[in-house]
Amino acid sequence: MTGRDSFDGGFADTGADVHDIMGQRMMRKSPLLEEAWRYWSSLRSGRNLPKREALDPRAMSLTLGHSMILDRVRPGTVRVRLGGRVMNSLMGMEVRGLPVRAFFDVAQRARAIDLVEHVFEGPSTLELDLISQTDSGLTHARMLILPLQDASGAVSKALSVIALDTFDPEPPHRFSILRERINPLTRQTDTAFARLARRAPVQPPMEMADPAAPYAAGPKARPYLRVVK
Repeated sequence: MTGRDSFDGGFADTGADVHDIMGQRMMRKSPLLEEAWRYWSSLRSGRNLPKREALDPRAMSLTLGHSMILDRVRPGTVRVRLGGRVMNSLMGMEVRGLPVRAFFDVAQRARAIDLVEHVFEGPSTLELDLISQTDSGLTHARMLILPLQDASGAVSKALSVIALDTFDPEPPHRFSILRERINPLTRQTDTAFARLARRAPVQPPMEMADPAAPYAAGPKARPYLRVVK
């Protein structure tokens, strides 16, 4: 990663919860995760995955505090190489060096590790809809995990970004998985995040936004007339 080898900053991803007709919570549009997908996709070259060294903290200002770099030490063992301040707050401690399974409820850890393995083995992207219960309340979250290549070209790294819908400030949080979506990567990969990212770019803060360019209408087509005798 270029620049400082650390994470900081943050971006709140708030908004009304979304449920289906059975009352179950559903994955929905997230500006934070769309921004992460868009940046990661911009670093791809055809079917090649981005290199971990290509990540630039200066280009990740919106997502940095919600991000982690994951390191697959060996099959079944994935640890946090770097973690943002939101992840530290969720766990109530520095997350660097923690195994990924530590973020999940004990009963869900085998399932979580199996899902994360798909990221490296596919390679695939992984979307998780999560919930955490503590004595003082619930935390709803969504996590996106995107594979990266290491210096040798092996898929042993990943970028993980978490978006919080609701937040209970009492750590530590151990998440249960409500649902997951695994997206194997091919040249034709077209996930919900990819479609949303193309359709609805994240809006910058007002003080950073450029004025909208005026719409320039093209020349009107000449009407086609036919003389009827």
